[in-house]
Amino acid sequence: MTVSADVWQPVGSLADLEVGDRKEVSLSNGKLILILRSESGYYACCADCPHQDTPLAEGSLDGDILTCPLHFWQWNVRTGEKVGIAELPLEMFELREDNGEWLVRA
Repeated sequence: MTVSADVWQPVGSLADLEVGDRKEVSLSNGKLILILRSESGYYACCADCPHQDTPLAEGSLDGDILTCPLHFWQWNVRTGEKVGIAELPLEMFELREDNGEWLVRA
């Protein structure tokens, strides 16, 4: 599930992220998001599991599948769709690059 908003907020350069890396970013509006780099690209989602607010940065990323470290819920980071036992979708945000700087719509 992708969230639509009219405000693009800077998240800085992502040049240091390697495949499989995750980075929490606090936005100016107070929202905490998680930036991920999978084999297929860069993605932005809510930083906490929608089940019990567990930090997803502590989970694992295997290909495009993000796994919560607490109850092992899983999501496809390209779409936010639930995989396996997950009961709720993952909130996703649009991410774009502009001259080496990354912005998220949130």
